[in-house]
Amino acid sequence: MPPCGKLGCKWCAKGECYGPGGGKGGVKQTQFNKKGGGGFGGFGGDGNYMAMLAALMAAKGGGKGKGGGGPCGKPGCKWCAMGECWGSGGGGGKGKGGGGNIDEVAKGIMPCDPSEVDVFLAMHQVEPNAESKLRGLDPRLQRVVIAQGSMAEARSQTGMLIMRCARASKVSPGDWICPACNDLQYSRNTACRQCSSPKPW
Repeated sequence: MPPCGKLGCKWCAKGECYGPGGGKGGVKQTQFNKKGGGGFGGFGGDGNYMAMLAALMAAKGGGKGKGGGGPCGKPGCKWCAMGECWGSGGGGGKGKGGGGNIDEVAKGIMPCDPSEVDVFLAMHQVEPNAESKLRGLDPRLQRVVIAQGSMAEARSQTGMLIMRCARASKVSPGDWICPACNDLQYSRNTACRQCSSPKPW
């Protein structure tokens, strides 16, 4: 019987099975780490499990780099107390980025109404973890995510939404949101990369 328990498993034969007890550390096989990818956006082929984990860490402001940000806004959050919160407002106490002042970055941007978030989520099929990430963003950053348009053609709508939320939540000092199309811009951009509108300040 192969390590993963499946008769005739070709990946066990190659020592590349990700099934329970498999040849590469016994990582449980999921839609994210099976050979060739398939579940998480564009992560395919060997090593995609680690790429998926890195993306999830980025979505939480992860890593061990320089960090910043403030509390997540949840009363009594023990991680905020330790300076290690990965919550939506925190940007990650130990993560890279997340140090931008949202009031400066989103100057003049209309906050997203909860009903707009409901409509956007109703149009797509995403897992609860991705939904909670969107709902947990500042309403102005929610507008940035929604303004990027439909995810209907995405191989994984859940993966795409997580990546969008990750980028929106990792604003850095000097970044700005285009008031014309709501696209998030890096500080170095003097004009919007989406609609070419000039930086307003």
